[in-house]
Amino acid sequence: MADDDLLNLMSARAALAKKRLSLAQTIASQTDIPESAIKALVEVQQAIEVIDIAIDELEEAEDELDEIEEEEEE
Repeated sequence: MADDDLLNLMSARAALAKKRLSLAQTIASQTDIPESAIKALVEVQQAIEVIDIAIDELEEAEDELDEIEEEEEE
């Protein structure tokens, strides 16, 4: 289950990274940068950061479970 969760998080992160690049390209190609593009870029970056935290937490939880299982085997 955790592997599926990690895969979903990584897929979501990749999709958001593509969106971030697209927004950055839009901003770079315009001389008058729309405020909406800047706000969208910030929102996407925040979403990526949230996903990064979720990935870290999931990996930490898996490590803790592995440690508990190892202790129980001893």
